[in-house]
Amino acid sequence: MLLIESISNYSKKDIDIGKTPVDVYGLCSCIRETFCLSYALRKYNNLFLCIEKDHSLIKFKGKELKYLGPDERSETLLLVKALEKISKPNMYETKEWRKSTPGIFIRSFTDASSFMNYYRLKANHYSFLVIENPLKVQKKVDFFEINQESIEIMDNDFFIIPTYTLRSGTSHYIKLFKELKNTKLISLSKIKSVENKILYINFRKDQQSTHNCIV
Repeated sequence: MLLIESISNYSKKDIDIGKTPVDVYGLCSCIRETFCLSYALRKYNNLFLCIEKDHSLIKFKGKELKYLGPDERSETLLLVKALEKISKPNMYETKEWRKSTPGIFIRSFTDASSFMNYYRLKANHYSFLVIENPLKVQKKVDFFEINQESIEIMDNDFFIIPTYTLRSGTSHYIKLFKELKNTKLISLSKIKSVENKILYINFRKDQQSTHNCIV
Protein backbone atom coordinates (compact mmCIF):
# COMPACT_ATOMS: atom_id res chain seq x y z
CA MET A 1 0.00 0.00 0.00
CA LEU A 2 1.27 3.44 -0.96
CA LEU A 3 0.21 6.30 1.31
CA ILE A 4 -0.39 9.33 -0.89
CA GLU A 5 -1.34 12.77 0.40
CA SER A 6 -3.11 13.66 -2.87
CA ILE A 7 -2.87 13.04 -6.62
CA SER A 8 -2.74 15.87 -9.15
CA ASN A 9 -5.76 16.27 -11.40
CA TYR A 10 -5.25 15.26 -15.02
CA SER A 11 -7.24 13.94 -17.96
CA LYS A 12 -6.81 11.81 -21.07
CA LYS A 13 -6.26 15.04 -23.00
CA ASP A 14 -3.31 15.88 -20.74
CA ILE A 15 -1.85 12.44 -21.46
CA ASP A 16 -2.32 12.86 -25.21
CA ILE A 17 -0.45 16.18 -25.30
CA GLY A 18 2.30 15.05 -22.92
CA LYS A 19 1.26 17.08 -19.87
CA THR A 20 0.85 14.27 -17.35
CA PRO A 21 1.78 15.58 -13.85
CA VAL A 22 5.16 14.57 -12.46
CA ASP A 23 3.67 12.87 -9.36
CA VAL A 24 1.48 10.71 -11.61
CA TYR A 25 4.55 9.53 -13.52
CA GLY A 26 6.05 8.54 -10.18
CA LEU A 27 2.96 6.51 -9.29
CA CYS A 28 3.07 4.82 -12.69
CA SER A 29 6.65 3.76 -11.98
CA CYS A 30 5.43 2.20 -8.73
CA ILE A 31 2.63 0.36 -10.54
CA ARG A 32 5.11 -0.90 -13.11
CA GLU A 33 7.61 -2.13 -10.52
CA THR A 34 4.84 -3.89 -8.59
CA PHE A 35 3.49 -5.90 -11.50
CA CYS A 36 5.58 -5.82 -14.67
CA LEU A 37 8.13 -8.47 -15.57
CA SER A 38 9.88 -8.74 -18.91
CA TYR A 39 7.07 -10.66 -20.62
CA ALA A 40 4.47 -11.16 -17.91
CA LEU A 41 2.74 -9.75 -14.84
CA ARG A 42 3.24 -10.59 -11.19
CA LYS A 43 -0.26 -12.00 -10.75
CA TYR A 44 0.17 -12.71 -7.05
CA ASN A 45 0.95 -9.11 -6.16
CA ASN A 46 -1.69 -6.58 -5.16
CA LEU A 47 -1.22 -2.84 -4.89
CA PHE A 48 -3.32 -0.34 -2.96
CA LEU A 49 -3.14 3.42 -3.43
CA CYS A 50 -4.41 5.13 -0.28
CA ILE A 51 -5.29 8.74 -1.12
CA GLU A 52 -5.38 10.45 2.24
CA LYS A 53 -7.00 13.70 1.12
CA ASP A 54 -10.09 11.88 -0.18
CA HIS A 55 -9.93 8.92 2.25
CA SER A 56 -10.06 6.65 -0.80
CA LEU A 57 -8.48 3.39 -1.90
CA ILE A 58 -7.61 2.21 -5.38
CA LYS A 59 -6.92 -1.52 -5.48
CA PHE A 60 -4.91 -3.20 -8.26
CA LYS A 61 -5.61 -6.94 -8.00
CA GLY A 62 -2.88 -8.83 -9.84
CA LYS A 63 -4.90 -11.97 -10.64
CA GLU A 64 -7.61 -9.97 -12.40
CA LEU A 65 -5.60 -7.16 -14.03
CA LYS A 66 -6.11 -6.51 -17.75
CA TYR A 67 -4.86 -3.82 -20.12
CA LEU A 68 -1.87 -3.01 -17.91
CA GLY A 69 1.29 -2.73 -19.95
CA PRO A 70 4.85 -1.64 -19.14
CA ASP A 71 4.27 1.70 -20.90
CA GLU A 72 3.33 4.83 -18.97
CA ARG A 73 0.40 5.60 -21.28
CA SER A 74 -1.53 2.44 -20.37
CA GLU A 75 -0.81 3.00 -16.67
CA THR A 76 -1.86 6.66 -16.66
CA LEU A 77 -5.08 5.88 -18.56
CA LEU A 78 -6.08 3.13 -16.14
CA LEU A 79 -5.28 5.34 -13.17
CA VAL A 80 -7.22 8.35 -14.47
CA LYS A 81 -10.33 6.22 -15.01
CA ALA A 82 -10.22 5.14 -11.38
CA LEU A 83 -9.64 8.71 -10.18
CA GLU A 84 -12.57 9.98 -12.24
CA LYS A 85 -14.87 7.45 -10.55
CA ILE A 86 -13.64 8.50 -7.10
CA SER A 87 -14.30 12.17 -7.85
CA LYS A 88 -17.97 11.58 -8.68
CA PRO A 89 -20.36 13.23 -6.18
CA ASN A 90 -22.05 9.94 -5.26
CA MET A 91 -18.81 8.32 -4.07
CA TYR A 92 -19.76 8.24 -0.38
CA GLU A 93 -18.65 5.45 1.94
CA THR A 94 -19.91 2.06 0.82
CA LYS A 95 -19.38 -1.48 2.05
CA GLU A 96 -18.35 -2.81 -1.35
CA TRP A 97 -15.63 -2.20 -3.89
CA ARG A 98 -16.64 -0.54 -7.15
CA LYS A 99 -15.01 -1.76 -10.35
CA SER A 100 -13.19 0.75 -12.52
CA THR A 101 -11.58 -1.55 -15.11
CA PRO A 102 -10.74 -5.29 -14.91
CA GLY A 103 -8.59 -5.82 -11.83
CA ILE A 104 -8.86 -2.21 -10.60
CA PHE A 105 -11.37 -1.30 -7.90
CA ILE A 106 -12.17 1.80 -5.86
CA ARG A 107 -13.61 2.42 -2.43
CA SER A 108 -14.11 5.59 -0.36
CA PHE A 109 -14.38 6.18 3.37
CA THR A 110 -15.77 9.04 5.43
CA ASP A 111 -12.52 9.64 7.31
CA ALA A 112 -9.19 8.07 8.32
CA SER A 113 -10.73 6.24 11.28
CA SER A 114 -13.36 4.49 9.16
CA PHE A 115 -10.60 3.39 6.78
CA MET A 116 -8.55 1.97 9.66
CA ASN A 117 -11.59 0.08 10.97
CA TYR A 118 -11.85 -1.57 7.56
CA TYR A 119 -8.12 -2.31 7.50
CA ARG A 120 -8.18 -3.95 10.95
CA LEU A 121 -10.85 -6.37 9.78
CA LYS A 122 -8.91 -7.30 6.64
CA ALA A 123 -5.35 -7.48 7.95
CA ASN A 124 -4.58 -11.14 8.60
CA HIS A 125 -0.79 -11.06 8.81
CA TYR A 126 2.03 -8.71 9.68
CA SER A 127 2.03 -5.21 8.27
CA PHE A 128 5.38 -3.50 7.74
CA LEU A 129 5.34 0.28 7.88
CA VAL A 130 8.34 1.54 5.93
CA ILE A 131 9.92 4.51 7.71
CA GLU A 132 12.95 6.07 6.03
CA ASN A 133 14.59 7.19 9.24
CA PRO A 134 12.80 5.69 12.26
CA LEU A 135 15.06 7.37 14.81
CA LYS A 136 13.87 10.79 13.67
CA VAL A 137 10.20 9.88 13.96
CA GLN A 138 10.32 9.43 17.72
CA LYS A 139 12.99 9.22 20.42
CA LYS A 140 12.79 5.49 21.02
CA VAL A 141 11.40 3.05 18.51
CA ASP A 142 11.92 -0.60 17.63
CA PHE A 143 12.50 -1.19 13.96
CA PHE A 144 14.13 -3.59 11.54
CA GLU A 145 16.46 -2.94 8.63
CA ILE A 146 14.89 -5.01 5.88
CA ASN A 147 18.17 -5.77 4.14
CA GLN A 148 19.19 -8.01 7.01
CA GLU A 149 19.02 -11.65 6.00
CA SER A 150 17.16 -12.42 9.23
CA ILE A 151 14.04 -10.61 7.95
CA GLU A 152 11.87 -13.16 6.19
CA ILE A 153 9.30 -11.79 3.75
CA MET A 154 6.20 -13.93 3.40
CA ASP A 155 3.65 -13.77 0.58
CA ASN A 156 0.91 -12.60 2.94
CA ASP A 157 2.96 -9.79 4.47
CA PHE A 158 1.67 -6.30 3.78
CA PHE A 159 3.95 -3.32 3.16
CA ILE A 160 2.81 0.25 3.81
CA ILE A 161 5.03 2.81 2.09
CA PRO A 162 4.54 6.58 2.40
CA THR A 163 5.23 8.40 -0.86
CA TYR A 164 6.06 11.61 1.00
CA THR A 165 8.82 12.62 3.39
CA LEU A 166 7.82 12.19 7.00
CA ARG A 167 7.90 15.36 9.04
CA SER A 168 7.88 15.92 12.78
CA GLY A 169 4.08 15.97 12.71
CA THR A 170 3.45 12.82 10.72
CA SER A 171 0.16 12.23 8.94
CA HIS A 172 -2.86 10.93 10.81
CA TYR A 173 -2.68 7.73 8.76
CA ILE A 174 0.92 7.07 9.84
CA LYS A 175 -0.01 7.52 13.50
CA LEU A 176 -2.97 5.13 13.16
CA PHE A 177 -0.88 2.46 11.44
CA LYS A 178 1.80 2.69 14.13
CA GLU A 179 -0.84 1.95 16.77
CA LEU A 180 -1.89 -1.35 15.18
CA LYS A 181 -0.86 -4.47 17.07
CA ASN A 182 0.62 -6.40 14.13
CA THR A 183 2.45 -3.47 12.52
CA LYS A 184 6.24 -3.44 12.58
CA LEU A 185 8.43 -0.53 11.58
CA ILE A 186 11.14 -1.26 9.05
CA SER A 187 13.75 0.88 7.38
CA LEU A 188 14.79 1.04 3.75
CA SER A 189 16.91 4.10 4.32
CA LYS A 190 19.55 3.15 1.73
CA ILE A 191 16.95 2.95 -1.04
CA LYS A 192 15.71 6.43 -1.91
CA SER A 193 12.89 6.22 -4.46
CA VAL A 194 9.56 4.54 -3.72
CA GLU A 195 9.63 2.47 -6.92
CA ASN A 196 13.07 1.09 -5.99
CA LYS A 197 11.75 0.14 -2.56
CA ILE A 198 9.03 -1.88 -4.32
CA LEU A 199 11.61 -3.41 -6.65
CA TYR A 200 13.71 -4.47 -3.66
CA ILE A 201 10.75 -5.98 -1.81
CA ASN A 202 9.86 -8.00 -4.93
CA PHE A 203 13.49 -9.13 -5.17
CA ARG A 204 13.45 -10.33 -1.57
CA LYS A 205 10.13 -12.11 -2.09
CA ASP A 206 11.53 -13.87 -5.16
CA GLN A 207 14.69 -14.74 -3.24
CA GLN A 208 12.67 -16.17 -0.36
CA SER A 209 10.43 -18.20 -2.71
CA THR A 210 13.48 -19.69 -4.43
CA HIS A 211 15.02 -20.58 -1.07
CA ASN A 212 11.81 -22.30 0.08
CA CYS A 213 11.66 -24.32 -3.14
CA ILE A 214 15.24 -25.50 -2.69
CA VAL A 215 14.63 -26.48 0.94
